[in-house]
Amino acid sequence: MITIGTRIHACCKNIFTLDKLPSLIMARSKKAGRRGKQKGNRDRDDRDNGDKRENKHTDYPATKKTNAQYEQYYKEQGIIKEAEWEAFLESMKQPLPTTFRITGFRGEAQEMLKIIKNEYITKLVSNDACPVHSLPWYPNELGWQIDLSRREIRHQQDLQTLKEFLLNETESGNISRQEAVSMIPPLVLDVKPHHKILDMCAAPGSKTAQLIELLHADGENVPEGYVIANDVDNKRCYLMVHQVKRLQSPCCAIVNHDATTLPNIRIGDGIKDFVQYDRVLCDVPCSGDGTLRKNVDIWNKWNTNIGPNLHKIQMKILKRGLELLAVGGRLVYSTCSLNPVENEAVIASMMEKCKGCIELIDVSSELPNLKYNNGLSSWKIFSKKMEHITTLEEARSKGYSHFEASMFPPDNAKDFNLESCIRVLPHQQNTGGFFIVAIQKTATLPWMRPVQPVQEVKKEENVDLEQKNGAGDQSKEESVPVEAVVKEQANKDETKETTDIKTTGKRQGDALAEPPPTKHKKMHGYKEDPFLFLDANDPLWDPIQKFYGIRPDFPIEQVMYRAETGHKRTIYFVSSQLRNIVRRNTDRIRFINLGLRIFGRSPSPLVPDCEYRISQEGLTVLGTECITRCVQLSREDMVTFMTYDNPFFDKMSTKAREDLKQFSIGCILMSYKPEAGETKPSCSITVCGWRGKSSLRTFLSKNLRAHYLRLFGVELEEILKVLAKKEKATNRETDDTSQDSAVETEENANKTETVKNADSNESSGAEKMDTNEGT
Repeated sequence: MITIGTRIHACCKNIFTLDKLPSLIMARSKKAGRRGKQKGNRDRDDRDNGDKRENKHTDYPATKKTNAQYEQYYKEQGIIKEAEWEAFLESMKQPLPTTFRITGFRGEAQEMLKIIKNEYITKLVSNDACPVHSLPWYPNELGWQIDLSRREIRHQQDLQTLKEFLLNETESGNISRQEAVSMIPPLVLDVKPHHKILDMCAAPGSKTAQLIELLHADGENVPEGYVIANDVDNKRCYLMVHQVKRLQSPCCAIVNHDATTLPNIRIGDGIKDFVQYDRVLCDVPCSGDGTLRKNVDIWNKWNTNIGPNLHKIQMKILKRGLELLAVGGRLVYSTCSLNPVENEAVIASMMEKCKGCIELIDVSSELPNLKYNNGLSSWKIFSKKMEHITTLEEARSKGYSHFEASMFPPDNAKDFNLESCIRVLPHQQNTGGFFIVAIQKTATLPWMRPVQPVQEVKKEENVDLEQKNGAGDQSKEESVPVEAVVKEQANKDETKETTDIKTTGKRQGDALAEPPPTKHKKMHGYKEDPFLFLDANDPLWDPIQKFYGIRPDFPIEQVMYRAETGHKRTIYFVSSQLRNIVRRNTDRIRFINLGLRIFGRSPSPLVPDCEYRISQEGLTVLGTECITRCVQLSREDMVTFMTYDNPFFDKMSTKAREDLKQFSIGCILMSYKPEAGETKPSCSITVCGWRGKSSLRTFLSKNLRAHYLRLFGVELEEILKVLAKKEKATNRETDDTSQDSAVETEENANKTETVKNADSNESSGAEKMDTNEGT
């Protein structure tokens, strides 16, 4: 009876629970809902509501390309004529076209130009698929523009070949993708191979790369000049390293400092032996309101306070750039802003401070066919509420503390020749907005102590000088050099300086280009490895020199490594000027990267004599002129060498096989020089590779292989497709042969088994007959 009652109670309990099951499920669902719907629930809800999404990744809402304050501000400034206003505003709302330039200092530049014009541009123009043209103001047709955005090029099937071409050549360093107006400042800087160049705000490095190209324009592998590329952002400095490395130049150093307080770079032992640059590029931080075509977020963020807030730091950077510029040198100031507060106001204020020591240069002749507007001599200042502020006193009375006196147009602005400034507007040639001005330094700046040169003085001046020093014969009538007096004064200064160094730890008189004492910004970033140089007797160099046959007069002192302990994995080469700078400024300049990689450590048991292999980028300085371990190849052999991964010697010509036998296993150079009548290519090409026991191997990346083969008139992708088809056909033949052989083997096995069975049957029958006969 107890058992039956217990079971009845349990059954009733279960029935009660089942009755409440729907409510429990609802409660469970609500709890899950509070924790947030999962993806599966969202998808189920969408299906229930009949919402069928074609794409999982929905696009963000498009940015509204309107800003009433922006339009009102620039209408008031009068930068754009009223008749052109609608065209200007409409062009600002259109996507930016794609532009690129061919690297101009390499021997392959003209070959690349032929390929672009004959094999890509002609096809596109003939099919009316894409309007393509060279930039009319860029020299030698090395700058090109495609009047389509990157997004449009990416999604059009007809342009996929062109897109792949641009990507491959950009990675190999033969093409640089850069906005058209961004190419203008380096052009008007008028760079020569012997110039010392400073790029104050260099990241991301497109203008720096262009400066390096101009430095190597004469074809010199190691020119006399160099480029110092600086940026305040440590991470952007490392991004710039990749941009600069593509150009394979030993004449560029990347440093990480605040441009407003950029330290002096020492080049000698004297207290005034600092670098004064021949050219300075001052592309300052700005509001970027000329880049609305590519940076659409600025439409929502722009207001009239952005320009005034950046004005002060722009002034500081320009002032420091002029201090570091040599007398007679040229500085180019540029922004990607159209705002006169960031442009003409900065220039006019600096002209007032310099008191005739600088002048603006008209560079219109250096930019033929470029359409632009001249600079302004008057402009207006507006508050964030679009109140017109006429004086600094009015701004202070209204509580605006961020305005400075230097922002307002001076009364004598017309005396500063501000018409020489260049303002490029988007609607003029389908570009972005930009501002450029070239400045020449004609004398030492007023706030800097001039360096007194050693010269001869006349009798009257010499008498005054002797009277001041309390000595000298006043009866002398011939001219007396002031060098002795200057030397005596220098000895006194040196004694005083020694005392100051002992007491304060700093020199008195480094005012040649020292920035004013300000609170230095703490710099963050990685701790860099040291820059160490080889000497003539370094044991590391001897096996490398013997194995590769490097000429004895190669400048070993310019060879550098960065491993203070352990194996030296990479060996670099730098120009003699940069070597001097690094050795004298390790404790005062934060170097991020410099030099050209020429060797990499890769030990092999097959090559016990040398552990280092040549780097392809190092062939800029390590070419056939200084290395004897090199084989001259014909056009066909060069194509074969770069087409196959491991071509055997029997694929090469007889002459190439004979030449290869003269060298042992190891890294080797392969060189091609065009013979008479060979026009594709018409330039010399040298690549590095590996000479094995019976085959060769190139050390080129896929992009570089495609580039060099393209110069020979061969497309790597097409070759790889042909080789893949041949390999598939060979594999099919092999499979068919193996299947046929398997069938034959099986048939033979069946025949053998049949024969064995027949033999066994015959033998068994014979045995029976023998048995019967016996019986």
